[in-house]
Amino acid sequence: MRKLILSLAATPLILGSMAVSAQAADDGFNVFSDVKFSAELRPRYEYTDHAVSTTDAGHTLTNRTNLNLAGTLLEVDGLVGTIEVNSVNDFNTLDQQNHQRAAEADVAKMTQANIAYTNSGVTGIVGRKTVNLDNQRFVGSVGWKQNFQTLDLAAVAYGAGDFNILAAYVYGVNAIGDAGYGSRNMTYVGGTTSGSTTSAVVNASYKIADPIKLTGYAYLLGSYSDTYGIAATGKIAAGDSVKLDYRAEVAMQTGSTLEEVNGLKGDTSLKGDSIYFNVDVGANISGFLVGLNYEVLGGADVNDAKTSEFQTPLATKHKFNGWADQFLGTPSTGLADLNVRGGYKFDTAGKIIGIYHMFGAAADGSTVSGIKAGDAYGSEFDIAYSTKVPGVTNLGLLVKGAMYMNDTGNGVTADDTTLAWVQLDYKFSTK
Repeated sequence: MRKLILSLAATPLILGSMAVSAQAADDGFNVFSDVKFSAELRPRYEYTDHAVSTTDAGHTLTNRTNLNLAGTLLEVDGLVGTIEVNSVNDFNTLDQQNHQRAAEADVAKMTQANIAYTNSGVTGIVGRKTVNLDNQRFVGSVGWKQNFQTLDLAAVAYGAGDFNILAAYVYGVNAIGDAGYGSRNMTYVGGTTSGSTTSAVVNASYKIADPIKLTGYAYLLGSYSDTYGIAATGKIAAGDSVKLDYRAEVAMQTGSTLEEVNGLKGDTSLKGDSIYFNVDVGANISGFLVGLNYEVLGGADVNDAKTSEFQTPLATKHKFNGWADQFLGTPSTGLADLNVRGGYKFDTAGKIIGIYHMFGAAADGSTVSGIKAGDAYGSEFDIAYSTKVPGVTNLGLLVKGAMYMNDTGNGVTADDTTLAWVQLDYKFSTK
């Protein structure tokens, strides 16, 4: 309880700063005006059980407290400053050596601190910011984690009708702190996934018509890789009760062109090219949700020395390839994920969704591993129910589970794993 009180103590302090800003206006000049304050409290219980582990199943209780303050700077129209802090409190008292634990330690950090200026549809921004591009497959904030990911950047964005483009220079990555970003270190800072980088990001989209939007991107991650791709997405109404949506995407990844910047030599084990493609079709039929998805991250084919496995170090990885997080780093032989989903969206009682994944290798492995393209990497069943809590404004409930089954015996992935979460999410804001 003491930890929760401490995390909540910052709320009146920030609200107090709003009062100071208002008083400054009485002196004839306001440094910070039109202030908007928002906050989030997200307590979560997590159950973890690895079937072959000698330790007991783990039970973890954490809470996210997120406080955000944004307002006009120097009374200049379009000039906005944002400050955000995020605190994660771990209430678990179990001995980590004897119990399986989720990796959510106590942490408090500034997640956003930036200045943005908007004029005639053009926005320039400098500082630390939460960034989610497209479907977050390549650049995302990993919002599922209590301790999420942000980027330090200088960016320019433009939007006019159906056309949008963003170009950014990324000089820092503030990662979630968990392992699983692949064997290569993008940042070359202390052997961690956080730290400085020299990277460039470009994402542009154009909506041709309601059924089709084209998105092109280039993600040049310094000392890591270059990724170029294009995606077509759209929604189609087939009568009053049927809505279809789709995604067709292909991307190519090569060694980094920025590897020599600032004297940092890139990873020479990134030998060459790798391919990615994703095809997804979904439908909402009078509230019933169905979908089929096939995603392939290419591998380092032992028969082709110019190939490497396709990695996505800045992605929101939890969204893809199963919620049990068994494939945060792509195996050397790549990954093929065929999955089907089904669910129902109730009128007033939330939504339930279930997903079944079948994983496999995308490329041939060495003669030692004996893995061939198409060999199974296990399967997984995920299920989630989310709803708004009746009678409490802005309070959401999520119950979620993931069951990974390594029924192949090939040793590429972990043991059978069962995870379950129960989460409340309360958000509020004021002006």
